[in-house]
Amino acid sequence: MTDLKLCKDCKWYKKDWFSHLSGAGDCDDRCLNPVLSENLITGKRKGGCFCYNKRLDYGGCGPEGKYWEARK
Repeated sequence: MTDLKLCKDCKWYKKDWFSHLSGAGDCDDRCLNPVLSENLITGKRKGGCFCYNKRLDYGGCGPEGKYWEARK
């Protein structure tokens, strides 16, 4: 069996509870990884990035989960 690196198991994952409870699903779940969601000019992080964008984007975490870190 392969070791899948799922966003929901990553320490940087933030679930959008409103979307889940209203039936919209996981489309608004966020990645709060500072490397991916930080403004590199000011150093400030604003709300993170959408997980699905970062997993599909090869400039982000990518399908292989390059910046994935296990929850503790």
